[in-house]
Amino acid sequence: MINQIRITCLWFFILTITVSATSQSEVYLEQILTQVLDNSFAVKSAELRKDIAGEKFKFYKSLLKPNISLSASIPNFINSSTPITQPDGSIAFQSIRQANGSLSAFASQVIPATGGTLFINSDIQRFDDFTTSFHQYNGVPIRAGIVQPIFGFNPWKYEKAIQDFSLAEAELTYNIKIEETLGLATDYYFNILIAKQNLEIANTNQIVNEKLLKITVERLTLGKVSRDEKLQLEIELNTAKLAVSQASTQLEQSIAVLYTFLGLPPLNAEASFVIPKNLKIENVNIDALINSSKKYRPEIIAFQKNKALNKLDLARANADYGLQANLRASIGLVRGAEAVKEIYNDPFSEQRFNITLSVPILDWGKRAAATSQIRLQQEELDAAYQQQILELENGIEQRGLIFSRLQNEIVLLQEIMEKAEERFQISNDRYILGNIDITNLTLAQREKDQTKRNFINALKSYWVSYYEIRALSGYDILNNKEIIYQ
Repeated sequence: MINQIRITCLWFFILTITVSATSQSEVYLEQILTQVLDNSFAVKSAELRKDIAGEKFKFYKSLLKPNISLSASIPNFINSSTPITQPDGSIAFQSIRQANGSLSAFASQVIPATGGTLFINSDIQRFDDFTTSFHQYNGVPIRAGIVQPIFGFNPWKYEKAIQDFSLAEAELTYNIKIEETLGLATDYYFNILIAKQNLEIANTNQIVNEKLLKITVERLTLGKVSRDEKLQLEIELNTAKLAVSQASTQLEQSIAVLYTFLGLPPLNAEASFVIPKNLKIENVNIDALINSSKKYRPEIIAFQKNKALNKLDLARANADYGLQANLRASIGLVRGAEAVKEIYNDPFSEQRFNITLSVPILDWGKRAAATSQIRLQQEELDAAYQQQILELENGIEQRGLIFSRLQNEIVLLQEIMEKAEERFQISNDRYILGNIDITNLTLAQREKDQTKRNFINALKSYWVSYYEIRALSGYDILNNKEIIYQ
């Protein structure tokens, strides 16, 4: 589908897969990201919105090209009675049987620079009076002219910039939507990893507590431990069983959510979802990300488009409530005759010229109020944009700092997790030997479980932050290049 993301996913594949034999049941993050691009409704929807914007731009471009049309009325027949005013002012009703037919060809071309329209047309009409057996033709072999507003509103002056901005905004929005979709899929993927880890922790705790409870029962029989320790282990065992049930449900739900998002049937809970490793990015250049966002975030283009729309509204208000003048002029050849060939063999020349004026005398402040309102809207637009940019830059900076911090913390959290696991094993052995009580063992067990959760949650935040940075800046910090999808 998209070459860039496939290259990026290949990087992920190299970084996330250790050299080992794999089975068909293993699922990797890079596979999920590829399926997102190929199957997800979110990506398809983003593509459709971009395509719609492209078609709108094509429609606008088509409006700038000549428009040619053909119209006809064949025939317009009347058999009726109509009032006829007599010379003395009285009314006489007379029956009429008439037919009118016409055929017209018309071509026009807008003039974006002035807002006027050039036109050329050719007409032929036939009139038949069946009562008197009279017929006549009237034709315009050719007429060319112009309709030009002199002080009127010219939307074409602003429409080009607006349409260019709209298309650019749609293309940038498409890029960002792809990144947001990848980030959301990553979030769903890690929800599965978290649920699977919770299930593994719960299963392990259940097995360990079952073994410990057997030992404790034997010791209680010998009088080496109190009934309180036995009750504590029974509580821990039941808690582990409850956690197994809850984690199993959470895992199934998390898998269903991800694969529904992908538009694919879900895998079973036995599938192995591999934990990806953290990326190796030595430095996150916040300034470079902010500069990139100024080029690739759609909000920047949207602001420019809104400013152009505001200028259009201001020009329309000034024109609608001010002096208006329209010029219409044309030259051509015309003739009425009883034979069609006479119209084209010996037509008369025609000239038309007309200027209409509309001058407001008293508008009760409509123009001033309308233009003032639009200027205030522009001020509000400027203020909102400044706030939006501050929030965008702050979001990039904060996520960049979080990403850099997590990149270092993940190494420490992994070491802490390994040490907590080792400590629990030691505490478990010591409890079996009777060297520590159940309270210390429980503390070691819970510390072991919590460090595992802390590690996987930090890894999730790390990967989600990575995609948030990409979406906010429009820049790929792994490959050091702008994000542009075609």
